[in-house]
Amino acid sequence: MPHSEIPPAPPRSGDRLKWVPYEDDYPDLVWEYTHLNEPELTDKFEELAMWGTLGDTDYATLQPCPNPSEASQDRHIIQDWDIDGKHWRFRGLFDGHGGHDTVNYTVQSLPSFLLERLARFVKKGDWTTTDISQLISQAIIDFDNDIGKGFLDLFPGNSIHESSDEQLKNIVNDPANIQAVLRCMRGTTVLIALVDPEGANLWVASLGDCTAILGTREPSGTWSTQTLSFNHNGTNASEATRVRLEHAGEERCMEDDRVLGAIAVTRAIGDYVFKLPAVYTQRGLLNCEVGFRTQRKVDDLLPRVLTPPYVSNVPQVNHISLSLSSKQQSNSTTPSSILMMYSDGLGDLYEDEFRYAVKIPGFWSSVVGKVMDIPGGPETKETASPRPRNERNAAMRFIRQGLGAEDAENVSRSLTTEYYGRWMDDTTVLVLRL
Repeated sequence: MPHSEIPPAPPRSGDRLKWVPYEDDYPDLVWEYTHLNEPELTDKFEELAMWGTLGDTDYATLQPCPNPSEASQDRHIIQDWDIDGKHWRFRGLFDGHGGHDTVNYTVQSLPSFLLERLARFVKKGDWTTTDISQLISQAIIDFDNDIGKGFLDLFPGNSIHESSDEQLKNIVNDPANIQAVLRCMRGTTVLIALVDPEGANLWVASLGDCTAILGTREPSGTWSTQTLSFNHNGTNASEATRVRLEHAGEERCMEDDRVLGAIAVTRAIGDYVFKLPAVYTQRGLLNCEVGFRTQRKVDDLLPRVLTPPYVSNVPQVNHISLSLSSKQQSNSTTPSSILMMYSDGLGDLYEDEFRYAVKIPGFWSSVVGKVMDIPGGPETKETASPRPRNERNAAMRFIRQGLGAEDAENVSRSLTTEYYGRWMDDTTVLVLRL
């Protein structure tokens, strides 16, 4: 009788294994990782992620690369605002790029900037949903314009042209000015959600490529989803067309799905290399000793900066009326509607895991149903605790699904790969129970 082959023993927790992440393009690139089984795998996930629950909102953020220079540039904020004794809910997600300066300033300052305007407007009396949409949009535009003005004010009159290089270096590197300079050198996306005191209206404003999805549990028990945000990057044909129309005759204003061949997002806070005449970058920003992360790329794109701005600071705002059927019922153990907000890192995880399935209608409805309909149900607004268990945190479950769910090999690779640079994008998820 022929001898049957004995299958290899499954890997044990702690085994060091190798994998080829880009087999088609770089077959010789081999990375090492540590395989983990349960419960060590979930323990590692909980250790690397920053996660928790504040009131009615679960949050989780993950960047497993241990290199401090690759620390996550995602930021989020969860605030409830009291305006004339009424309770407004504000949630924000910001995906920084090029450095931490702009995203840190935005998460610290934009909420209060918007709150001040909203409170002043609401106290006047009657308002419409369109009024609030316009207020949110203008606040974001003005906030970004103020960032640019803070830099331009360093060069009064014609001094950007007339001052010597030494004088300009002293100006941009002065400790009193450096933050105004760095906020223009870096950038961030913006995704904010606002819910009125009655829970009847939801506004979502987006600038960049973070995503907001409204999930609604139907009477049948299935979930339906609706994307409320807008994808502001070069892979969006309508955005690429908009940029080309605004810069007619400039063939390289969009190249390789990037603005001026350099930046993926078409709308953002900061990124003033793409918003100001080239002289302000050449004689101002490039004289900053801190520098750009990709200095050579900035040098290469400057000859293309002919008719700025190329990156817009005008958000798109979506208003949704939350029907009575979508609101939390007092006798229900699960929310009948949620707002899921996530940075593009989560989208990358799902595209890697499910390939083209993410483009199929109904994909996110299936994912939301799988994540939200856990045995025993997720915590409600009434039972949510400040330190939830991982399995009760919907944001953690969305990330875990993207990492590979119960596939120990895929999840282990995502969490324990040994590499000096980042092997996955910053990933942040907020789940608001409406």
